[in-house]
Amino acid sequence: ATGLEPGDHVSAADVTRALQRLRKKYQSHGRVEAQAAVTQRTYHAGSNTLDYTFDIVRGPVVKVTVEGTGLRQSVLKKYVPIYEENAVDDDLLNEGSRNLRDYFQTKGYFDAKVTFSQKTSGPDLVEVVFKVDKGPPHKVEQVIVAGNKYFSREIIRERMQVQRAGGLLLHGVYSQSLVAKDVSSIEGLYRANGFLQVKVTPTIEDTDRHNKGFIKVTIHIDEGPQTLVGKLTIQGNAKVSENELRALVSSTEGQPFSDANVAADQTEITNYYFNHGFPEVRFESSAKLETGNPARMDLTYKITEGPPVFVNRVLISGLHYTRGFVAEREIIAQPGDTLSQEQMLESQQRLYDLGIFNAVEMAVQNPEGDAASKNVLFQLDEARRYTFTYGVGFEVQTGQPAGISNPAGGAGASARVSFDVTRLNFRGRDQTLTLQTRYGNLQKRILIGYESPRWFDAKNLTFNLTAFYDDTFDVRTFEARRLEGSAEVKQRLNKATTFFYRLIYRRVSIPSSTLVIDPNLIPLFSQPVRVGMPAFTYIRDTRDDPTDSHKGAFSTLDSGMASGVFGSQANFGRLLVQNSTYYQFHKKRWVFARSTRLGVEGPYGSTNFIPLPERFFAGGSNSHRGFGLNQAGPRDLQTGFPLGGEAMFLNNLELRTPPLPLPFVGNDVSAVVFHDMGNVFASSGDILNSFLHYVQPNRSACQNTVTPSCNFNYISHAIGSGIRYRTPIGPVSFDLGYNLNPPVFPIAQQNRFDTLGHFNFFFSIGQTF
Repeated sequence: ATGLEPGDHVSAADVTRALQRLRKKYQSHGRVEAQAAVTQRTYHAGSNTLDYTFDIVRGPVVKVTVEGTGLRQSVLKKYVPIYEENAVDDDLLNEGSRNLRDYFQTKGYFDAKVTFSQKTSGPDLVEVVFKVDKGPPHKVEQVIVAGNKYFSREIIRERMQVQRAGGLLLHGVYSQSLVAKDVSSIEGLYRANGFLQVKVTPTIEDTDRHNKGFIKVTIHIDEGPQTLVGKLTIQGNAKVSENELRALVSSTEGQPFSDANVAADQTEITNYYFNHGFPEVRFESSAKLETGNPARMDLTYKITEGPPVFVNRVLISGLHYTRGFVAEREIIAQPGDTLSQEQMLESQQRLYDLGIFNAVEMAVQNPEGDAASKNVLFQLDEARRYTFTYGVGFEVQTGQPAGISNPAGGAGASARVSFDVTRLNFRGRDQTLTLQTRYGNLQKRILIGYESPRWFDAKNLTFNLTAFYDDTFDVRTFEARRLEGSAEVKQRLNKATTFFYRLIYRRVSIPSSTLVIDPNLIPLFSQPVRVGMPAFTYIRDTRDDPTDSHKGAFSTLDSGMASGVFGSQANFGRLLVQNSTYYQFHKKRWVFARSTRLGVEGPYGSTNFIPLPERFFAGGSNSHRGFGLNQAGPRDLQTGFPLGGEAMFLNNLELRTPPLPLPFVGNDVSAVVFHDMGNVFASSGDILNSFLHYVQPNRSACQNTVTPSCNFNYISHAIGSGIRYRTPIGPVSFDLGYNLNPPVFPIAQQNRFDTLGHFNFFFSIGQTF
């Protein structure tokens, strides 16, 4: 149980983990109060070994049962705190009763009552019984806010957790504790805006109609008078001007008065002094009613600045492999500067951001001393230089390989195995070497990368070199083998805006054994091609969470120009733009997400074609869910397999719900409803024509099997829904899409027509966009 064996190398952390494992071992067998401690350590100098003696207090077996309803053990452990506190007493059991009552109330049983009893059965058994009377299910019919004048009903409702039934909330959201929290939240809002005498009173009406209970919640607000700041006086500031301090505070003349605002002013002023070298600053405030005007409060802020302190020297320790200049250039505080708390914290953050230190400890030498200049110390703990990462995954979706006779593909799973090696802090210069490998049904890849931040000592420039071999079969028409090398400069203008400048050189070949289309029919598409291309990418990202966005926007522009000047066998240009936006509404619980993508490319000069692997393909969980994997766009009329196109337009709309109150999964599941539209087009002009002259392909357009002719340049629509399960690495997604107008296409080799399926499903990790 301890995980320790004689002869092991043991650290203090290993012993701590052993004690935790011992406690958990006993607790898993119902001994909630089990404790473990080290009572003796005996050192043997001759063998350089240490004996440990563990003392274990098992405690009695605690048996917790529930009467009146069924309840899973995991729910009990979550809401009854005896398991977390490793103790059994009346206070913890009372808290557990309240938590269970609130749990049932959130499930619609608003009259739920929970009591407990405890008895000792023998010397080694304690029985705890929770008796639950759920009562009949209820529904929150109305939530009314009355008496509010200063704040609108919408502002108040945004701060309330109690919600009426509607939509996915079948019973609404209600419990006694939630009502109390809402009252406290509303009163805090008013007091922070000068309403010091505000009173918020909830009224709960429970009516019974047709053997069903209906709850009406009314929040009565008595605002009372508003108190404003009459006169603000600042005293004691000798080193900082009054205008600078007034720009920091919110409690100025005519503004609402509250203790919360005064406390915020204190924080702002003291932080300002701390960041300008005054570590001993003191702040005092006093308030009194203005004479003859009870609605005004005069404020006085008294500041004791203390002496200024400066940086004497910056001392760094703990560097073994890292070059000194790597750490020094991240430290903002320099000798002669004022001792700024803000600069020290930012220096610590910048050192952590390098990713090569496990710990960054900082301190001021002799902090209580009277010296005018003090040393700043940074103690660094270097991270391991080698990191090994491995994983196994899979995707389930339509459009997977299903034989040469099925160009539309079929439902299937694509396995994926990954193994990566990262060498941090290469040459002690914060440079990184990376080896990435992927092996799966759809892709096999090996990549070697080199990254050098602060290129030419510019903090916003990063230089990257990348080389990889890739064997991809995610397009059912062919298998592409790609050998690519690139040099890239990344320029980060600010937190949201990034530029990439790249020079790409790649050679893509299509093994004739994997090409479904007859190379004699389209020889240009099947030839090996060498592409040399300078490229430029612009990214603007203001999303709150890239893996599961709720607000903000994401915009990209990616362009490239392949030319013989750079060794390319084909001359063509490429442009792909995307804009995604995310809006929160209805108490910021619902999200409306939108994404638009437009891509165009075209040959120039002596080139009159775009190589097959360089064309646009779409369809799948991250593009158009009305198509299987890469099934959108033009198709080969002889075999029916997709050809890709020189243009692409996609527009995705999603309505994302808040977490659904489902049993067994907690609040980790949400739903989406979506509409996808767009397609892959033969040329850029066909995008405009598809909007001006909408054409839905049908069987009558593809009747001639000798010289078949079909128009695939049309807007395809799909509607559907999906679920999202929240995990630490991002949401796991399952989507089901229905294509309203799937294409019909000929397969001349088999003298027949085929139609893509209406339904497509996708199982993957992450949101669609």
